[in-house]
Amino acid sequence: MKPDRFDLIVLSAVFFLAAAALVLGMSPGDEDVPRAAAASRLKAEPPDPAVYQDIAAAQTLMASDQIDEAIEKLKGISVSNPAMSEPHALMGQGFARLLEYPSALREYRIALVMDADYVDKNSRKFIGKRIKSAVKDGMAGAKDALAKNPDDKAARATLKDAYYIERMLAGGCE
Repeated sequence: MKPDRFDLIVLSAVFFLAAAALVLGMSPGDEDVPRAAAASRLKAEPPDPAVYQDIAAAQTLMASDQIDEAIEKLKGISVSNPAMSEPHALMGQGFARLLEYPSALREYRIALVMDADYVDKNSRKFIGKRIKSAVKDGMAGAKDALAKNPDDKAARATLKDAYYIERMLAGGCE
């Protein structure tokens, strides 16, 4: 049987839709930014050993209540060493101390995507209690913001990060 014009149109449409679905399915959406960022970061070079001195300096700044300076230092470290999760975990702690919970939850989520040991009670990296506290406060603030304005995209994103982190704290999957 020879395909007629209608069959060729249908086959072309099916091929086009399949190709579009493949392309769109492989590109990260807004909700997958942390996962996409983590995937690209894993391909980066191993960190320079001097970076650990910079991280220790940022921790010292944070301990002396110079949190803004510590966060700026950690941002620089995370840009120059994208495969490291430590700067994100520390930025999450800093933002939580500044009561900037949306930023804290975003940084904690990025750190958890890169390294789930931060919520593993048997790990030396465990900071689950700090994360849980930030999630509780951040979730409350996001829910209040959504009650006032149901279209608040920032509050929705914060809530989405909070729910993701809650699942990780509970030992659930992504």
